[in-house]
This record gives sequence, structure tokens and C-alpha cells, in this order.
Amino acid sequence: MSQPERFENVILGSGQGGKLLAWYLARSGQRTTVVERQWIGGSCPNVNCLPTKNEIWSAKVAHLVRHGAQFGSKMRTSTSAIP
Repeated sequence: MSQPERFENVILGSGQGGKLLAWYLARSGQRTTVVERQWIGGSCPNVNCLPTKNEIWSAKVAHLVRHGAQFGSKMRTSTSAIP
């Protein structure tokens, strides 16, 4: 059986705050670990912050449609109305 590891700090969650705190503590010489239940980086870059994600996805789709000929797709018109 392996020896348990010991840490001075345990950060719960790797979101923006947890990540920065862990970096700060580790750089100051403290033995630090991060425990993340589900999403590395927190929920925002993975599933939340939807308005931004929707705008980025819509722009990507519009770009691909405009350049569809490069992929063998031909369309008569290509417009987008992103509010």
C-alpha cells in the first residue's frame, strides 16, 4: 500500500478562482492540490456562459457556410443575422 500524500492546501474546484488560488499558493512554496469533481477549468468553459458560446458557434457555422465550396458544398446565398 502506498503512503498517503500530505498537502498544506486542498482547493475544491478548478474554476477560475480555484485555479488562480492554487497557482498562487504553489508558487509561494506551499504544497497544494486541486480536487475537481467534473470539469477541469470549472463549468463556464465547458457548459455554461452560453451567450458567448452561442455567438462563437454561430460565427463558426456562418464562416463554414461562406467557405463551403472548399468542402464541396455549393450554395446560392449565405447570410447570417447574429443579434
